[in-house]
Amino acid sequence: MTHRQHQKSRTRAFPLLILAIATLTLVVLLQRVRAPVQLSPQEDTSFQKGMSYAAWWSGQYSEPGADLSLELLASTGANWIGLVVTGYQETYTSTTVDFTQESTPTDADLVHVIEYAHGLGLRVMLKPHLDLPNEGEGEYWRGDIGSGFTSEAEWSAWFASYRAFIEHYARLAQTHSVDQFCVGTELLGTTHRDDDWRAVIAGVRAIYDGPIVYAALHGGEEASITWWDAVDYIGVDGYYPLVAESSEEPTVEELEAGWETPKATLANLSATYGKPILLTELGYRSQRRCSCYPWDWWTEGPVDLEEQANAYEAAFRQLYDQPWLGGIFWWTWLPDRFESGPCDNGYSPHLKPAEDVLRAWYGGPPRPPQPIFSADYDRAMDIYVDGFAPGWQDWSWNAVVNTAPADQRKRRAQPLQVELDPWGALSLWHPAFTSGQYHWLEFYVRGSSSSQPDLVVFFDAEDGTRLSPVPVNDCRHMEGGTINAGTWKRVRIPLSDLNAPGLDLTRLSIQNGSSEDRASFWIDDIRLVGATETGTIGEPAPDGQPMADCG
Repeated sequence: MTHRQHQKSRTRAFPLLILAIATLTLVVLLQRVRAPVQLSPQEDTSFQKGMSYAAWWSGQYSEPGADLSLELLASTGANWIGLVVTGYQETYTSTTVDFTQESTPTDADLVHVIEYAHGLGLRVMLKPHLDLPNEGEGEYWRGDIGSGFTSEAEWSAWFASYRAFIEHYARLAQTHSVDQFCVGTELLGTTHRDDDWRAVIAGVRAIYDGPIVYAALHGGEEASITWWDAVDYIGVDGYYPLVAESSEEPTVEELEAGWETPKATLANLSATYGKPILLTELGYRSQRRCSCYPWDWWTEGPVDLEEQANAYEAAFRQLYDQPWLGGIFWWTWLPDRFESGPCDNGYSPHLKPAEDVLRAWYGGPPRPPQPIFSADYDRAMDIYVDGFAPGWQDWSWNAVVNTAPADQRKRRAQPLQVELDPWGALSLWHPAFTSGQYHWLEFYVRGSSSSQPDLVVFFDAEDGTRLSPVPVNDCRHMEGGTINAGTWKRVRIPLSDLNAPGLDLTRLSIQNGSSEDRASFWIDDIRLVGATETGTIGEPAPDGQPMADCG
């Protein structure tokens, strides 16, 4: 993939029989598995229960929040990650691959993930990608690389540069005990060059001694490659359309029917070469018609959590027991766990019904119950409530901060009017204090007619550590997830989301998350607030009262 719920469990839940009929139990077991007897993927650790793990900027893999995101990935029952690192070439006719840009994760980033993943019991497939800088609808993309070459000299130059790129990561994989290596992804404009790709693979094998896979694009490339015998797994990025564009709210059964032709293609490919298939990518956005255009990452549409979950369920039902399938790597899980969630229309299943489907089939535990909290304003610390509270100072940068004029206060006594340059921040400092008695950071915010601010929040700890930034524009933190002009909205962010519970803190920053646009907004009633847990989602509210906030 380019940058830009219900369970049908595989676990063979045989009836529990008493010891007196143990012999009968054995007969029943043998009748209910395929011949020859083989374990289900939940029981067979050789089956790659994978998740793609992707970042497109240096440093993202090494941020503190990324480690937590990887832990959450591991909790789904996944036993593999497909670790993505992306190099670039300037145009589809360029012959030089560059993997030194800031948009390429560093080697140190990759080593951090490899070691942390291994510590969590995850195996790692390193999966280098090659992209063009501005891929999108109607633009050239990696699949066009090579289609503009007109001479053997261009082909020779490109393959030499590509080999330097891929062998760099093969050496990293060998040095750091990576469990599997992908030699290329969706380079369908080049894969007709049989001898050249055999040379690429031979060069990697001279460096790296683990299993090798190539990730072909669905819909033609997977069937056209002639050198599958040279790799250990036949990799397919399986974004096959499952229903027609006219299909509205497809059921799981309708989506299952869409797998009939792709399954036959994959089974035949496996039989022809005598090698297992890896779905090196498989994914659906949580967006309407995701099952019609699974590959479409650029078109915006309404969030549809159910269609994504149904597509996951249909794929598992149709594919998971196939004897030719060696594993699935779902696209995708992100280091920033706030890039997914119930209002997100992207590919990640995290905090969506699709995650529940994934956990059920991968054998992970259900997501833990979500507690419900009621605010306790007797345990609150004011930061700015119609004026700065004692001890708080304005340490903002690239910002203009004033008390809002009376005609713009919109029923609030004395809010702050804030103008932030790109990356500027309203930053408020206080001598170190403990946050242990507080549950939320709370404030009220209103946008202006001149901008739709994209804000992030973070604390600095007493030792100077900058804690993880968290988006304000998120439906888990604010109704609707957007800051609107003319409307005050309450924002509540759990300190646990900010990696701040119990820490000694000194500074709160509310930053413009844009590198290009100014942010204009009003803000008031900034405080830390305590809370009392009153139940969990799904339980009746005490004394018949409505439930308070979750998170």
